[in-house]
This record gives sequence, C-alpha cells and structure tokens, in this order.
Amino acid sequence: MRILATLTLAALLAACAGQPVEPRYYLLRGDVPLDNRQLTPASGYGLGAVVLAPYIDQQGLLLETTDGTIRPARQHLWAEPIIEGARIFLLQEISHSSGKDLLPLPAGGDAALINVRIDQFHGTSDGRAILIAYWWVSRDGEALAGYKFAQARQLDASGYDALARAQKALLTDLAREIAAIIPQ
Repeated sequence: MRILATLTLAALLAACAGQPVEPRYYLLRGDVPLDNRQLTPASGYGLGAVVLAPYIDQQGLLLETTDGTIRPARQHLWAEPIIEGARIFLLQEISHSSGKDLLPLPAGGDAALINVRIDQFHGTSDGRAILIAYWWVSRDGEALAGYKFAQARQLDASGYDALARAQKALLTDLAREIAAIIPQ
C-alpha cells in the first residue's frame, strides 16, 4: 500500500513538473472610457518627468517577503516596461480626474510641469500593495510646491491578479490627488 501511494505521488509530481507554466501579462491602463473628441488641454500644466526607483524598473510584479527582500515574479509580468505604463496611466488618470487633458509636454514657456517619483511600488507578504511617491510642480526648473503620497491597500484576494488591481487602484488615488491642484 505504501509503495502504491509513493508511486501515485511520484506520478502526480511528474505530471505537474511536465506542464509548462504560461506567463501572465498585466497591462497598466486606467479605466478611462474610450472616446473620440477634441482635447481640452489643462491650461498652464503638463506632465514632466515620471521616475521610478531602480528596483521597480523590471518586468515582473514585485513582492516583499517577510525577511525584507524583494522578489520579482517570474510568471506574472508587466506587458510593457513599467516606466511607460506608469507614465501613460498617470497621464490618462490625471486628465480624467481633473476634467482637463494633461499633455505630455505643456505648450508655452511659462507652463508648470508635474513631476512624479515613485519610490515604492510592490506587494507585501501580509497581502497589501504599497505605493510611496513624491510629486512636485515646477516652472523653469524651480519647484513651486511638493507633496508626498504614501498609501497601502489590502488585496481583495490572494495572488498576483489582486496585486495588479490594488496597484492600479493606488495609482488612481495618486492621480486624483495630483488632479486636485489643476484649476477647473
């Protein structure tokens, strides 16, 4: 009986080991409605630099383990470079939240740039997503105002799908906070 159980277990493990695991790709895009329209630029504002801490700039979603190390996922990957995804996401979500279209670069020499630096963007072993970012408004290279955004969000389920959803929600909260400074 023991030999039969061992052989069955070995056969199951061999079957699982032989199945290739397909990677899952996550696209960091907001839930902005699709529409064709003339843009209404945010007068006097544009999106400047969006910078990520170096550890974030990799393909796999990131998880901080209980011993404080960061582990990138091997099978749960961003579909594009995360720096590009974050920039596009913030541009769309700030525009949507403010009701004005934030352009990648402002028109006019006296326009203010909104710059963002994301210092932490990962999941934790206790089931949360963390976003710590700094953002500031500058004109002609001079900072006019600066802000810190630091939030954690409990995942609504376990797994990387839930982590990606929570990270999008945190970036949406950041975009709403930034949009609040753009005059209506």
